[in-house]
Order: sequence, then C-alpha cells, then structure tokens
Amino acid sequence: MPGSLSNKLKRGAKERKRIWAIRRTFATVRRRQRENINRIPDLEERKARLRRTREYSLGNKELLDKAIENLRSNGIEVEIAATKEEAISLILNRIGDEKLVVKAKSNTTKEIGLTGALEAKGIEAIETDIGDRIIQLAGDQPSHTTGPASHLSRNEIAKVLSRHFGRDIAPDPGVLTRTIRDEVSSYLKEANIGITGANAITAEEGAILLVHNEGNILELMMRPGRHIILAGIDKIYPNLEEAMNMAKLQTFYATGALITAFLNIIGGSSSTADIEKKIFRGIHGPETISLILLDNKRSDILESDFRELLYCIGCGECLLQCPVYQVYGGKFGYEHNLGGRGVIYSSFFESIQKAKKRGLDYCVTCGRCKKHCPVGIDVPHLIKRLRQEYGAGFPEPHLEGAYRFVESHLRLLFSALRLELLALISSILRLEEEGV
Repeated sequence: MPGSLSNKLKRGAKERKRIWAIRRTFATVRRRQRENINRIPDLEERKARLRRTREYSLGNKELLDKAIENLRSNGIEVEIAATKEEAISLILNRIGDEKLVVKAKSNTTKEIGLTGALEAKGIEAIETDIGDRIIQLAGDQPSHTTGPASHLSRNEIAKVLSRHFGRDIAPDPGVLTRTIRDEVSSYLKEANIGITGANAITAEEGAILLVHNEGNILELMMRPGRHIILAGIDKIYPNLEEAMNMAKLQTFYATGALITAFLNIIGGSSSTADIEKKIFRGIHGPETISLILLDNKRSDILESDFRELLYCIGCGECLLQCPVYQVYGGKFGYEHNLGGRGVIYSSFFESIQKAKKRGLDYCVTCGRCKKHCPVGIDVPHLIKRLRQEYGAGFPEPHLEGAYRFVESHLRLLFSALRLELLALISSILRLEEEGV
C-alpha cells in the first residue's frame, strides 16, 4: 500500500478517536446537567439577570474606572494593556530576573501567547492545571474551554507522560492524575511568581473572583514574590452579587455541577495591623498583586455589530451542543476560541478570509448554541452576518441563505462519513496495530 495512503488512513482513524473522546466527555457533562438542573429552580431568572448584567457592564467606562480606583485603593497594582505585546511587556517587567513561573488555566494568557513569549526569554512557564499540563507536554491544542484535554484518551495521555518522564506510566486515570499532580507540586514549591486569569472583577468592592476545581490556584496565589493576574476588560462586573451569579451559571454549564470546589475572592494582598495599628502587607502569600487588564481589540468588538461575542462567560456550553464541533473538533474555531465564536473572532484578529479557513462555511446555523447559552449569544445570526460580508457579490443574493444552508449541511454529512470510512478501512487493514 502506498505510504501516503496508509498515512492518510491512520490520520483519519486517529482523528475519529479524538472526536469520539470529545463526544464521550461532552455526553458526561450533559448527563450531569440533566441530573442537576431541577436543583436550580430559578435558572431562567438567573440567566436573564446575567444577560442584563453583561449588557450593562461591557463598554461601561465609568464602571471600569470605578473598578480600577477601588482595586488600587485595596493595594492591588493595576495596568491597562492595549495590545498583547503591551501585556507581555508588562508581565516580563514584573517577573524581573525570575526564571520560573507557575500558571493556572487562563484563556487570556493563551490569547496573547504568553507561555511561548516567556520561554523565548528563557523563563520556564509551567501549567499547573492537570488538563493544561497534559496539553503543554503533548504540544497539542486544547479541545474545550474548561476541559482542554477532552480529546485525548487515557492511553494517549499515558504515552505523553511516559515520554516526558522517561518511564512507563500506566494508562490508569488515577495514576496519570497523581503523576502530573506530584510534578506540578514540585514546581509550585520552587516558584516565586504565580500567574492566573480572573473570572470576574468587581467594581463596587475592587475585588477579583477566581473559580477553580483543582486547588492549584490556591497555591499559585500564595507564591511569595508576586501574583500576576491577566484579565480582559470584559471581565468587569458591578459587584460581587452579580459576579457570583455568573460563577454559579458558569460552573453549571461548564461541568453540570452546582458549585465548584473553590471560589476565591481577592480584595488585596494579605496584611496585618496587629502591632500599633500599623498596616503591613504581604504577611502570607505574595508581597505584590498585579492586575493587567487587556483590551486587545475588545474595544473594537464592542463598537461593532459583533458586540454580543463578549457577553460570553467562558463555560463552553456552546461546544457541548454543537453538532459541527463534534465532527470537526478544533478545526472549527480560532486558537483557544473554539466553535462558531472562534470563527468570528478570527475575522477580527486575522482577516475575514482566514475566518473562512477557520470554518465560516462549516456552521449549519442550527441555533443549538444560542438555545443553550446561559447568556443567549446568537452565534448563528453573527455567522450569517459575517458570511454576508465575505460573500459580497454572490450571484443570486436572494438565494444565498438557502445555498449556505444546503452547502453547510452537505459538508457536515460528508465530513462525518469520511471520518467513519477512513477509520473503518484503517481498522480492517490493521494499520495502527502494524504501525504501517
């Protein structure tokens, strides 16, 4: 058999395995949501309240200024970075001469390519979230906002870890988790600087909300040197009550659980006034907390017809429901912004032509993402709008909608069939087992 054909078949089989791994993971979350949804009797009211909060907060300069003022009065350093280059420069300045930093899961750090930028300066940046550490070691791309390694099976993860540690690691979930945890713990003990994102920043209190399950952020927050927080300007909320409402919905839609393991609120660095009522900061944990608020075209998006994109709270529910993503996987989206939203982001960060390559024509505009989104983001409508911009000069404008509908559905059908066919042929010929 020609080598090119066998390689194509093996790639198809591997791709199908990853897609099925994603589907299994997503099905588990959806089942947990069904089991727990009746335990949130005011779910619809909470969703409507969150939508109103996002509409009010985004682009509200007065609210942003109030948040910055109160954060600074609480002893938190605050800087605004207009671009990703500015953000990286500010972070490097705060890292100083340190050669090791530990990081928590943060889509915003991925957005600016922080890990690569640090490594280019000789700084080792270790991901401390289990899933992100797996992805980092695999040199792979994440497949979900809150479950970055959803596309990898336990056997694939075992191979990655065995190669990294130079010894055989059993493909047992418990063994794999403990192995990563122990390695991460050693880095956490050594590092002086921790870098995290933020789920919300509250204007009234001048506080920062962090939501997490693994507990690694607790360790990151307590690095003795500095805690650096990178967050988009879209993370501003009026107060803690509204931020907590978001956190509850984010947890439910991301995992199906009613509450996450940890909710940390930072209102400033630790301090004491036990001796003569003089305030001393940095008693336990970092001497300094630095918050960098990133714009990076968010202002442009807020002033465009695609403002609704930034209402997102990062739960990833749209991917759980998307039939297109469950055929194309990471091919449908842009970097860490996966699915239809990512395609639209690509038009801002790259070009409308690149958005087409990211899957602009893949979306079947079924509306499942909007129906299940806790904020009701109408991605299908935004996709249609973007297609209209790209498809200027369509020969029969009045037929364009019907054409796009048929085209996207046929493409999805044939792509799904292709995956199954390649995997079937590969299995029959036993290419994977023989290592052809």
